[in-house]
Amino acid sequence: MKLLSIGLLTLLCRPTLMAQTTIAVITDTHVMAPGLLVNGGTAWQNELGNDRKLLDYSSRIFDELVSKFKAEKPGLLLVTGDLTKDGERLSHEYVKAGLDQLKAEGVKVLVIPGNHDIDNNGAEKYDGDVATKVETVSSADFATLYADYGYSGTVRDDNSLSYACEPVSGLVLIGIDTHTGAIDGATLDWACQQARDAYRQGKQVIAMMHHPLFPHILGADMFVNSSTVANYKTVRNRLADAGVRVVLSGHFHTSDIAKDWNADMTKEIYDINTGSVISYPCDYRVMTLSGDLQTLEVATQSVTTLPDEPAFSNTAKKRLTASMTKIAAAKVGNALSGTAANVFVVHAEGNEDESGMADGYLNMFDLAKKLDPLSGNKISTKLKSLGLTFDSFEAILKSILYDISNYGTERADKTDDRSLTIAMPDLSEGLSVSVSGWSTYCSDRCLDLSKTDGIKGYIVEEVSDKGVQLKEVSIVPAETGFIISGEGSADIRLWATDKEADDVSGNLLKGTLSATTAPDHSYVLSTQDGTTGFYPLATSVTLPAHKAYLTIPAGGSVRQILLPSDGQATAVEALALPDSDAPCYTLQGVRVAQVQKGIYVRNGQLVVIK
Repeated sequence: MKLLSIGLLTLLCRPTLMAQTTIAVITDTHVMAPGLLVNGGTAWQNELGNDRKLLDYSSRIFDELVSKFKAEKPGLLLVTGDLTKDGERLSHEYVKAGLDQLKAEGVKVLVIPGNHDIDNNGAEKYDGDVATKVETVSSADFATLYADYGYSGTVRDDNSLSYACEPVSGLVLIGIDTHTGAIDGATLDWACQQARDAYRQGKQVIAMMHHPLFPHILGADMFVNSSTVANYKTVRNRLADAGVRVVLSGHFHTSDIAKDWNADMTKEIYDINTGSVISYPCDYRVMTLSGDLQTLEVATQSVTTLPDEPAFSNTAKKRLTASMTKIAAAKVGNALSGTAANVFVVHAEGNEDESGMADGYLNMFDLAKKLDPLSGNKISTKLKSLGLTFDSFEAILKSILYDISNYGTERADKTDDRSLTIAMPDLSEGLSVSVSGWSTYCSDRCLDLSKTDGIKGYIVEEVSDKGVQLKEVSIVPAETGFIISGEGSADIRLWATDKEADDVSGNLLKGTLSATTAPDHSYVLSTQDGTTGFYPLATSVTLPAHKAYLTIPAGGSVRQILLPSDGQATAVEALALPDSDAPCYTLQGVRVAQVQKGIYVRNGQLVVIK
């Protein structure tokens, strides 16, 4: 078969594209079932006054989103925790009823719990001046309630409410349970293994969990307790090393996207933190995963109106500003409370550096700093109680207002918080076939060679006095050395697969996944004097990663092992010293009067003399 040109070969290397998938993400819905408010009164008003969340709007906002998604029918809806106000069974049942409506419309929904959802002592109902404890749900109850939304028909972790599934062909979703604020070692091991398995099968991975993967701003714990998952550096490093590029999170109630890296900064990982739908600006995400699974486009939308309340967004902003002013006054004093609250509101809106507010707020802070001695150093005293100084607090403000994550370190990064396109890990592997048309390769993934037109793959089953016996393979197991035959000097792509691999039990090729020193009596592929074959190593050689070398059974030794020119398996007949006038030539074309053990050319054919 004539091999294809490089351009056409590259085109045909791509797998058949699927339709793009729309993925909606909501978080921190904090739904309070209407039945929990028996009668208004001081108990309920006190609850509202101590919380920045729009709890009194929670069920209405949730209902609005259910109606929206019923109409728009995203391919997938993900809910990253804190589904309920405080884990009340009645609130969970309200949420489930809404999700059941979406399920009936064909919308696939997956959820994960947050810190408010399970065994929460704060679950109450309100009747005038009295707040009374109500029934909550346990971890087992949660899994039963949401069986259709992640906890049935999925791969479950034995130690938590974590699970993995493939809701979209080629996309593995790993839901990681952080409702305690932490991920134990066994669960982290499990999640990383799920990610590695997906990678080896040529599938993309998105993880979701309630708590942010890492801090997005300096001093994040000043604003939200347990502002990240516990031991976040280890979690970040492990997930990134396992091949996770995107984590979806909530908890912080602001829409902020930040990029970080693993320990040696060789693999990047994004934490897409989505704001609460019941905290201004009441955001949710709408993401688009491309048909080839290679790009994830992130867009942000907001609940700005409700039935009979067209100015809802203004109400939400005023409520957040007032709440944050009260919180800031308790932390840093009245003189800075307004500035601090407004800075947080700008942070909640995202893309703070584009707001035009940074310099103004920092000037106000500088003025407060200069006037502080005149007021008896009230601000500095408040800051000191928080373990801060004016300089360290200014650094926090700059981190927020200039939208710089991990501010002041080598990991500092700025990303668009509301609209971003992320390049997902490459599902294919690139390599070049040598000028001769032959190359060796080894991957840590199972590869489907049939997805790449114009190439063939072989393993070596036998090297003996009958020559080299090749076996063509199509699905090559992971960590298997093999030979590729293709167009010389072509750049090709190979695709991972979860198909059952071919039998390679008799393979004499040994693959390298990292730089490897080939043992004695090994043969490596090369071209010498215009002839391509496996040649014995004269000295110790370190082979690069993703190559293969040939081993000869004990006692075997030849000077050169040729590859067939037509890509077919060979069986070179072994001859004793022939009683014939036909001369024998070395592989370099030199005629010999006497032949010894080795490979020769006679009558245009390869022969092996034992």
